[in-house]
Amino acid sequence: MRRTCLLRYGMRQKIFILAACVWALLATACVDEKFTDDPTAVLTFSCDTLSFDTMFTNVPSRTLSFYVYNRNDKALKISSVRLGRGGESYFRYNLDGRIPPDNKMLENVEIKAKDSLFVFVEMTADRNEVDFPVYYLDSMLFVTNGVTQNVKLVVYGQDAVVLDAYTLAKNQTLTAERPYLIFDYMYVPEDVTLTLAAGARLYFHDKANLVVDGHLVAQGTPEQPVLMRTDRFDRMPDEDLTPYDYMPGQWGGVYLQNAHGRHTLTHTHIRGCDAGVVVSGTAIAQPSLKLTNCILHTMTQYGLFAQNANVEVVNCELSNCGTACFYQLGGEAYVAHTTIANYYTWGTRQDVAMVIANYYVDGNLLYLFPVKSAVVENSIVFGNQSREIALLRDTITDAAYNVTISHSLLKCRRQTDAYFVDNYWANSQNPDADGVYHADTVFVNTSIRDIAQTGYFDFRLADRSSACGKADVAVAERYPTDLEGKNRLADGAPDLGAYEK
Repeated sequence: MRRTCLLRYGMRQKIFILAACVWALLATACVDEKFTDDPTAVLTFSCDTLSFDTMFTNVPSRTLSFYVYNRNDKALKISSVRLGRGGESYFRYNLDGRIPPDNKMLENVEIKAKDSLFVFVEMTADRNEVDFPVYYLDSMLFVTNGVTQNVKLVVYGQDAVVLDAYTLAKNQTLTAERPYLIFDYMYVPEDVTLTLAAGARLYFHDKANLVVDGHLVAQGTPEQPVLMRTDRFDRMPDEDLTPYDYMPGQWGGVYLQNAHGRHTLTHTHIRGCDAGVVVSGTAIAQPSLKLTNCILHTMTQYGLFAQNANVEVVNCELSNCGTACFYQLGGEAYVAHTTIANYYTWGTRQDVAMVIANYYVDGNLLYLFPVKSAVVENSIVFGNQSREIALLRDTITDAAYNVTISHSLLKCRRQTDAYFVDNYWANSQNPDADGVYHADTVFVNTSIRDIAQTGYFDFRLADRSSACGKADVAVAERYPTDLEGKNRLADGAPDLGAYEK
């Protein structure tokens, strides 16, 4: 079986050189033992293939590493260590602190008996001027006692359009031909529209943001969704080798901060950032945001935060956020056939899955945000806490708070006030007629543990899910297909949430 070493370290070239210096200091002691020239006495390696996953051209890769072992009873002298393509190789390495010259070859490297050497490898590929990824293959060759051994080096390089602290000068459309690699920020000024065509892929570097003072339109399709995610393709050095793309906080977020903005996102996937979509207006001017068939997943803070805005969320998944997946602070909201699921496991969660509030307290100051309208229907609000929905109304003032939640599956104790109409309640929080509590069966998979065995989070409906067959048919008829394009009316009993079983 081929063994593949995956990414361990996120160092850039300065750290690469620093590592070389450190290892050089550790390697200054002389090897004071006998060498063997037996051709059967060879090296072993911690892996036979070093895989970089996909990377962007003209951008230095992250640094990978592997060990070289001498498991023999005597010292070995490695005649040469070199890259297969020599000085023309895109790869770079240092071996226990030794950086090779331009020909990328080191000679007469000594390794003690029962000892090891540490190898760091990185690469920078030239632009290919093509729209598809290009496969790069090289190898590190070790010659010891006349025997040549190798560790393969493998990477796919993808050309990207690099946008560094980029401001749109006029209306602009980003297309699907090549991905966009965004550093620092991309800024859409007032009265300018950024359009993301079907299949557009935006990869954000650490802390990079999309900031919109104009208008944002994403035109994804089921076959070609618009994608916004981290630029990291590597994996964590944990037991499951979890992809960084699954992790929150890998980039900033999408900030829609024009009180007069008009934003539409269709079939758009946003994941792995600090805040998914933040849209804000004022008491007298409210932006509009329509999300249809979108997935906002795994955020350090909010999935969707709407302050004094007019938002419509249909056939969407908002999931796994460090605070609320959906937070409405004033304004208007309509939510239908949406799955709000919070099983955040990357730290202590700060809020319930869904919050609708008409006030905010800062110290001794109370700020009012009238909720003109909040309607939630045929949806699911669930998670791993005992209560996953909070309706926060200021009881001192007469600030508007017009809320109706109906025909939805809710994780909380049964509510009897007028805000809740014909809903379904979590079995784990509400006893049956005999006073017995039962486990909740809702989603396919609500865990990230043991990815290889169980797969990643999956918020489609499980077999015998308590959300099956319970949707209001009149509402379902307005949205006859689910997030994945499946007909939710075919069996005459449409399901709650974004996914039809």
